[in-house]
Amino acid sequence: MPTLVQWLLLLLGGFVALTAIGGGIAMATGLDPLPQEWLVGTPFDTFLLPGLLLAVLVGGSTAIATYAMATSPQAGALLSVVAGGLLMAWIVIEVLLLNQPSWTTTEGIYFVIGAAMVILGVFHGWS
Repeated sequence: MPTLVQWLLLLLGGFVALTAIGGGIAMATGLDPLPQEWLVGTPFDTFLLPGLLLAVLVGGSTAIATYAMATSPQAGALLSVVAGGLLMAWIVIEVLLLNQPSWTTTEGIYFVIGAAMVILGVFHGWS
Protein backbone atom coordinates (compact mmCIF):
# COMPACT_ATOMS: atom_id res chain seq x y z
CA MET A 1 0.00 0.00 0.00
CA PRO A 2 1.53 3.37 -1.02
CA THR A 3 2.32 5.82 1.76
CA LEU A 4 0.99 9.37 1.86
CA VAL A 5 4.34 10.66 0.57
CA GLN A 6 4.22 8.22 -2.34
CA TRP A 7 0.67 9.30 -3.20
CA LEU A 8 1.67 12.95 -3.08
CA LEU A 9 4.66 12.34 -5.36
CA LEU A 10 2.45 10.39 -7.77
CA LEU A 11 -0.12 13.19 -7.78
CA LEU A 12 2.36 16.06 -8.15
CA GLY A 13 4.51 14.24 -10.70
CA GLY A 14 1.52 13.17 -12.76
CA PHE A 15 0.09 16.69 -12.74
CA VAL A 16 3.38 18.27 -13.80
CA ALA A 17 4.01 15.62 -16.47
CA LEU A 18 0.60 16.12 -18.06
CA THR A 19 0.66 19.91 -17.93
CA ALA A 20 4.30 20.26 -19.02
CA ILE A 21 3.91 17.89 -21.95
CA GLY A 22 0.60 19.43 -22.97
CA GLY A 23 1.80 22.98 -22.39
CA GLY A 24 5.06 22.33 -24.22
CA ILE A 25 3.21 20.96 -27.24
CA ALA A 26 0.78 23.89 -27.16
CA MET A 27 3.69 26.33 -26.92
CA ALA A 28 5.70 24.64 -29.70
CA THR A 29 2.76 24.46 -32.10
CA GLY A 30 1.38 27.92 -31.39
CA LEU A 31 -1.85 26.63 -29.84
CA ASP A 32 -0.96 28.74 -26.80
CA PRO A 33 -0.33 32.16 -28.34
CA LEU A 34 2.22 33.61 -25.93
CA PRO A 35 3.32 37.23 -26.43
CA GLN A 36 6.17 37.34 -28.96
CA GLU A 37 7.71 40.28 -27.10
CA TRP A 38 8.57 37.90 -24.24
CA LEU A 39 11.28 36.46 -26.51
CA VAL A 40 13.02 39.80 -27.09
CA GLY A 41 16.56 39.50 -25.76
CA THR A 42 16.46 35.70 -25.55
CA PRO A 43 18.26 33.22 -27.80
CA PHE A 44 14.88 32.18 -29.27
CA ASP A 45 12.93 33.64 -32.22
CA THR A 46 9.88 31.44 -31.65
CA PHE A 47 8.41 29.32 -28.87
CA LEU A 48 9.11 26.09 -30.80
CA LEU A 49 12.34 25.09 -29.05
CA PRO A 50 11.27 26.29 -25.57
CA GLY A 51 8.04 24.32 -25.98
CA LEU A 52 9.86 21.18 -27.03
CA LEU A 53 12.32 21.55 -24.15
CA LEU A 54 9.46 22.03 -21.68
CA ALA A 55 7.69 18.91 -22.94
CA VAL A 56 10.81 16.73 -23.05
CA LEU A 57 12.90 17.93 -20.09
CA VAL A 58 10.26 18.89 -17.55
CA GLY A 59 7.38 16.74 -18.77
CA GLY A 60 9.57 13.76 -19.59
CA SER A 61 11.49 13.82 -16.32
CA THR A 62 8.32 14.04 -14.23
CA ALA A 63 6.63 11.31 -16.29
CA ILE A 64 9.62 9.02 -15.68
CA ALA A 65 9.69 9.92 -11.98
CA THR A 66 5.95 9.24 -11.67
CA TYR A 67 6.24 5.88 -13.41
CA ALA A 68 9.19 4.97 -11.21
CA MET A 69 7.29 5.98 -8.07
CA ALA A 70 4.49 3.63 -9.10
CA THR A 71 6.83 0.71 -9.85
CA SER A 72 9.89 1.24 -7.65
CA PRO A 73 9.29 3.80 -4.89
CA GLN A 74 12.97 4.15 -3.90
CA ALA A 75 13.98 4.95 -7.49
CA GLY A 76 10.87 7.10 -7.84
CA ALA A 77 11.86 9.17 -4.81
CA LEU A 78 15.31 9.86 -6.24
CA LEU A 79 13.91 10.66 -9.69
CA SER A 80 11.29 12.94 -8.10
CA VAL A 81 14.12 14.94 -6.50
CA VAL A 82 15.77 15.28 -9.92
CA ALA A 83 12.51 16.14 -11.70
CA GLY A 84 11.53 18.67 -9.02
CA GLY A 85 14.96 20.28 -9.28
CA LEU A 86 14.63 20.47 -13.08
CA LEU A 87 11.20 22.07 -12.70
CA MET A 88 12.53 24.71 -10.30
CA ALA A 89 15.52 25.39 -12.57
CA TRP A 90 13.16 25.71 -15.56
CA ILE A 91 11.08 28.32 -13.72
CA VAL A 92 14.11 30.34 -12.61
CA ILE A 93 15.61 30.30 -16.12
CA GLU A 94 12.23 31.20 -17.62
CA VAL A 95 11.86 34.20 -15.32
CA LEU A 96 15.43 35.34 -15.97
CA LEU A 97 15.22 34.93 -19.77
CA LEU A 98 11.73 36.05 -20.68
CA ASN A 99 11.01 39.71 -21.19
CA GLN A 100 8.03 39.73 -18.83
CA PRO A 101 7.32 42.21 -16.03
CA SER A 102 7.65 39.76 -13.11
CA TRP A 103 6.99 36.24 -11.90
CA THR A 104 3.51 35.05 -12.74
CA THR A 105 1.26 33.21 -10.30
CA THR A 106 1.58 30.10 -12.46
CA GLU A 107 5.38 30.22 -12.25
CA GLY A 108 5.18 30.60 -8.48
CA ILE A 109 2.83 27.63 -8.16
CA TYR A 110 5.04 25.40 -10.30
CA PHE A 111 8.16 26.47 -8.40
CA VAL A 112 6.47 25.46 -5.13
CA ILE A 113 5.40 22.14 -6.67
CA GLY A 114 9.02 21.51 -7.73
CA ALA A 115 10.22 22.30 -4.22
CA ALA A 116 7.58 19.97 -2.76
CA MET A 117 8.76 17.18 -5.08
CA VAL A 118 12.34 17.66 -3.92
CA ILE A 119 11.41 17.75 -0.23
CA LEU A 120 9.02 14.79 -0.44
CA GLY A 121 11.52 12.78 -2.51
CA VAL A 122 14.29 13.38 0.01
CA PHE A 123 11.93 12.59 2.90
CA HIS A 124 10.80 9.35 1.26
CA GLY A 125 14.36 8.34 0.41
CA TRP A 126 15.47 8.78 4.02
CA SER A 127 12.47 7.19 5.69
